[in-house]
Amino acid sequence: MRLKLAAVLLGLTMVGCAGRQVLPATNEHRVQAEASLRAAEGAGAGRVPEAAVHLEFARQQIADAERLWVEGEAEAAELRFMQAEADAELALALARAVPLERESRRTAAQAESLRRGLP
Repeated sequence: MRLKLAAVLLGLTMVGCAGRQVLPATNEHRVQAEASLRAAEGAGAGRVPEAAVHLEFARQQIADAERLWVEGEAEAAELRFMQAEADAELALALARAVPLERESRRTAAQAESLRRGLP
């Protein structure tokens, strides 16, 4: 009887552990967030107003995550690091896209002015 009970408890424990979502270590999220932040900074996100806003969000979220980690709020810290990574990646994308969009508009305007000048 005890053997069966032990087997059932072991089985339930294994099922419970298998169903639990395992989050990567906070350090991994921190490294990813900081790497994304450095990439955005390197791409000049600070010089593109649309990107600079998200770059600042990422910096603040990393600082908040570090504070949460020190306070023992590991889950909240992980989420904040993930938010920081997302904002840094958005800043990087905007740093690349916004200048291209501006150049595209200038080129379209030049083409339109040339078109108007032709008979």
